[in-house]
Amino acid sequence: MAFPSLAVGASIALLWSWLYFDTGTALVSQWLTSADASYGLALAAVALALAWRRRTTFISAINPSAPPALGLAILACGIVVYLTGSLGSDIFLTRVSSIFMIAGVTCFLSGPAATRVMAVPLIFLLLAIPPPTLVVTALTLPLQTIASRIGETTLQAGGVSVIRNGNLLRLPSTTLEVAEACSGLRSLLSLGALAVVLSWATERSWPRRAIIVAAAVPIAVVVNGLRVAATGFACELWGPAAAADPWHTLTGWLTFAAAMALLVSTGRLIGGTRRADDTGDLCAVVIRP
Repeated sequence: MAFPSLAVGASIALLWSWLYFDTGTALVSQWLTSADASYGLALAAVALALAWRRRTTFISAINPSAPPALGLAILACGIVVYLTGSLGSDIFLTRVSSIFMIAGVTCFLSGPAATRVMAVPLIFLLLAIPPPTLVVTALTLPLQTIASRIGETTLQAGGVSVIRNGNLLRLPSTTLEVAEACSGLRSLLSLGALAVVLSWATERSWPRRAIIVAAAVPIAVVVNGLRVAATGFACELWGPAAAADPWHTLTGWLTFAAAMALLVSTGRLIGGTRRADDTGDLCAVVIRP
């Protein structure tokens, strides 16, 4: 297969931009305006940085004579996912299809070897897409319940009289509600994103990477429950105002920092060794708690 001309590549890029312009702008807007999705902006930045660092390797791996079958198959999957998302008004599937299309076009034009060079950046872009509303809704209530139970148990262990009624914690001084925003889902998603970056940057072993990513779940859930308990203790000491801002926001940052420290400690415990090929400049990634 002759290597496609610049005009063909430009035409494909224009077609992709036309298909995904509204979807892309809506996604960037969500990253910038929604605290629940802000981690996606960090992952997208990491993906772009990695793609830029690997550009020389990518160019050297381009094989114009590679069979186009795999690229066409990936493109076909992307088209099917795009049509499913568009016809079903599922924005999540439409966004996911954009990554399939990028991978398919890259494989079709440059060959499988060059596509493998960009596999990690594409995976980070895929993870940057916020989960569908159905998943968020399904996870929120169980996380609220777990947080309230951890808060109840911790408060009782600390000598505070508390009665839990669903997601309400009735204390002598006030009643705390573990609302949807306090379910810990935001911290779970953000910490999970950080765990993906951390595991890839510090580990070569896939089992160890999986352990780091999996550890983000109990760490985020338990730390959020302890945050609820800390708020209860603060209310007993200083009054109901301790449950409002700026203290509420401050405890969010502090508990997320503690969760990050625990995650990094987990990586060190399993013997993480920093990779030297792509991670030199991927240091400070700021993700909202």
